[in-house]
Formats: sequence, C-alpha cells, structure tokens
Amino acid sequence: MNYSAGIIAAFITLVCWTVGTFSFTKASKLISPVSLNRVRLLYACVLLTFLTCITAQISLLQLFLIPTVEQWFWLGISGIIGLSIGDFFAFSAYKILGSSRTSLFSVFAPGAALILGFFMLGEHINIVGMMGMLISVSGLIWFIKSNAKKKDEAVVDTKHIAQGILFAALGAITQGVGLVLSKKGLFVEANSILSPLHATWLRLFVATVTIYIFGCIKTNLWAEWKNISSSKLVMKPLLIGTLFGPVLGVSMSLYAATHIEVSIAQTIFSLLPISVITVAFLLGKEKLEASSIIAALIGVAGVFVLVWRNDLLKLFY
Repeated sequence: MNYSAGIIAAFITLVCWTVGTFSFTKASKLISPVSLNRVRLLYACVLLTFLTCITAQISLLQLFLIPTVEQWFWLGISGIIGLSIGDFFAFSAYKILGSSRTSLFSVFAPGAALILGFFMLGEHINIVGMMGMLISVSGLIWFIKSNAKKKDEAVVDTKHIAQGILFAALGAITQGVGLVLSKKGLFVEANSILSPLHATWLRLFVATVTIYIFGCIKTNLWAEWKNISSSKLVMKPLLIGTLFGPVLGVSMSLYAATHIEVSIAQTIFSLLPISVITVAFLLGKEKLEASSIIAALIGVAGVFVLVWRNDLLKLFY
C-alpha cells in the first residue's frame, strides 16, 4: 500500500466531488432529484463501461466475468447502499431540510466508516487519530452552522423535520458504510483484486439496475430519459457532474480506500461542505466571515492531525 498516494487520491476525490456538487446543484433546480439521480447513474454506468474496457483492455463479457461471486456480492451491496439507497436519503433530506442542515449530518460518515472498518476490515486508529477526527468534525460543524442561510432554513416543513433529520443521518451513514463494503469487496479475493475503475463500474452497474427496477413501478423511464436527454440546459451540468461525481470521484475514493484506512478517507471526504463554500467564495458567489475561515482552518487542521497521527504520537514517548 502507498499511504501518500491514498491521501492524495482522497483529496482528488474531494476536488472531483466539489465540481460534481456545483453541477448537480444546478441540474437539480431543473429536474427532480430522483430523476436526476437515476439518469446520472445510467450515464455514469455507460461511460464507465467504455472506460474500463479500454483502460483494462478487456471485452464487455470479461467485464462481467472477471469479478468473483464474492466481489459481485460485496461491491454490489456497497453500490446499492451507497449509491441507490444512500443518495435517495440524501436527496430527500435536501428537499426537506435544505443543503446547510443536511450537510451537518455528513459528520456521521467518518464515524460509521471507523466503526464498521474496525469490525469488517480490522482497521484501527490511535488516540491522536481519534482527536484529529474530533477536531475536524468540530470545525466542520462550526463552519456549516456559520454559513447556514436564512433562506435555506425557511424551506423546512416542521411537519416533516423529524423525517428529514432521519434521512440526512441515514444518507451520511450509508455513505460511510458503502465505502467500507467497497474496500471489503476489493480485497475479499487475494488473487483477484479488481482495479478501482472496474470496482466502481461494478458498484454503479448494480446500483443502476436496482434503482431502475424500483423506478419502473411508478415512472415511465423511457419518457424520463428522453425528456432529460433532449434538454441541452439540463444535460450540460448533468454530464459534467456525472464525470466528476460517480465516475472520477467514486473511482478515486476507492483508490484512496485501498491505500489508507476508510475512516481517514471518509474524514477527508466530509470536508466537502468546506470546499464547496470556499470555491463559491472564490467565484464571488458566497461571503465568508472570520468565524467561517477559522472553522475551516480547524477542520483542515484536524485532517492533518489524523494523517500524521503516528508521528505526533511519538512526540509523547
């Protein structure tokens, strides 16, 4: 394992998801979140099919046959939990609570990854690493609260706030759980380790099939795809978000998870609200107060404490 490469991949994932967030936010204002999630997974699956076959120099049939049964199981389950169910919870929470409140619950993802990673993967973090996670999460909470907009708070329907909180928490938890299950699937077969790109395709394929099976019950899927795909206004942000989100972003997240502990990777991923608002500030779309800057620095400092936990622990001995 290459620890440095894993850390770099985790930050690249953060950059990719930041770009994807802006694109999907724009697209979600034009179509329903459920339709957006369904169509973006379809396009991501098609795009990854070609990319995986080309980069791995394998046929379409080999794409299905190379993974073992256990890899299909673990990566498939991770796709359903992380990309189908998890995104459903997240999009539902955004609709009820708004983006700021929903983002607060992203702090659950590192904890879920840490606990499940310990039991399923045998990963553990020393006391300094725990402190780093706590510092980072504290900074993240402070940052999000300091940037919560009144107009975002006003959209909350008090009749459904408990449901929104539940969805937001489950959305974050399933993200952490999905990453752990993905890593389990990557290493379940010592003699058959899939590339992160191939593993991402497998996750997306199962997630896409699952979400379309349930979608066909109440939705005219052909009409949905046709209407969205024929709109240039929707397709541009959707395709950009798909490329940087479920394609490059998820692939890099799996690469990061193969080289570092899932809890560390998920803690870096959880800095997404900070990176999104920071980019919005640089583009002149947001204003940052002094408290927000301090909170962001605390969140990032916690990540560096987490990354350098072993070296920092030696200072006490």
